[in-house]
Formats: sequence, structure tokens, C-alpha cells
Amino acid sequence: MSRPRPQAFAGPGGPQSAAPMVRLTGRGAILALLVLSFLGLIVSDGLGWGIFANGTFVVTCILMACYVKPSDLLPVTVCPPLAFFVACVCDKLITSSGGTAAAEGTLVTLATSAPWLFLGTAVTILIGLRRGLLDNIRDLRQGLRGEPDGPLPPRVRRTTGGGSGGPGDPPGRDSDGPAWRR
Repeated sequence: MSRPRPQAFAGPGGPQSAAPMVRLTGRGAILALLVLSFLGLIVSDGLGWGIFANGTFVVTCILMACYVKPSDLLPVTVCPPLAFFVACVCDKLITSSGGTAAAEGTLVTLATSAPWLFLGTAVTILIGLRRGLLDNIRDLRQGLRGEPDGPLPPRVRRTTGGGSGGPGDPPGRDSDGPAWRR
């Protein structure tokens, strides 16, 4: 007996499936990258085939950037080199004979994997840009300025900022803003 197919509906981009898309949180995607990079390094050490760990890293970066929630794109695009570094240190601490050998192995692995780290990070950023990374950056900047809902209109900004030059206002400010902006 066959299973019924989900009903398709026509949206602005044409017919779409009614089945929900799988989405990862930013933390889940970063954890998946860390674990899969670690497993790739362990397997590549056992096989003696270093390209396996590098390929695992790049494929995981692509999948992570594609399946993470759009609101979590910013941390996901920043973390791939750090996640690989942590996975590499853990791998070398487990598989090396001592501290010096682990440090040397970590440095050699990072040096030989540098082009792959760059590729994985660049692909993650490109996919993130396509999926709305610039909106996340814009939201971060607005939040850091204290405007989480966006910039205030000029008329409201003037009335809420005080700026009358009275005793409660900071020195050097009037209704037009700080002196260095005029």
C-alpha cells in the first residue's frame, strides 16, 4: 500500500510541497559541524587519508548553511574554522602519544587543511548571503545601537532624545544631536 503524497499548493513561486522543511537551530548546526568534523578527523587518522576529514568539513558546512534557520545564519557563518580547530585539538589529544605530539599534530593538520577551511567558510558565507545573512547583520547593528525595531523616524528621534539644551541634557548636545555630527 502506498503512502499518500502531501498536497501541493500554488504559492508566489509556483507549486510547493505542504511538508515542513527541516530547520536546525544555530547551536544545533554548530554542534553537528563540531561532531562531524571530529568524526571525520578520527576516520581520516585511521585510514591515513587526510582528504576525508577535509571533505567532511566542507560538506558539513554546506549542509549546515542550507538547513539552519535564517535567523541563526550569523553565528553559523562565523564558527566553521573554530569548530574545526576544537575538533582537531580533541582528535589529536585522543590519538597522540603526548602533549607535544598532540600540539604538533594539531598544527600540521591545521596547516594542511587551511585551503579546505577557507573553502568551507567561503561557501558557508556565500550560502548565508543568499539566504539572508545581510538582514541578520543589519538586525545586529540596529540592536547594538539600541534600536531593535529599526531606526526611529527623525521627528520621533528628536522628541524622545531630549536635546533641548536644558539642565538634564549632556553637555555639547542640542536638538540637532552631538556637535561632531553637524
